[in-house]
Amino acid sequence: MKYVLCKGELLTLESDGAIEAITVADGQVWLTRSDDTRDYCLEAGARLPVSTACKLIVEALQPATLILSCKESGIAPNITMGWRGLNGMPGAA
Repeated sequence: MKYVLCKGELLTLESDGAIEAITVADGQVWLTRSDDTRDYCLEAGARLPVSTACKLIVEALQPATLILSCKESGIAPNITMGWRGLNGMPGAA
């Protein structure tokens, strides 16, 4: 699956164990996971394995393309929200 995000756009995914990895094809994103206390800044070419069912929140720090690799063909994660963050709003700093 391929997702294209504008700068400041947020994407929340619930993997339910379906996602094998997230790859940043181009751009830069910030990512946090419900099963990990760390945050990640990923740039083009970076790949982050997702080994457990968890919630993922991704914000595009610049326009970005994400590739989600799923464990089985035909299985898709649940997209629970997609919206523009504060950085994408007119007049926001």
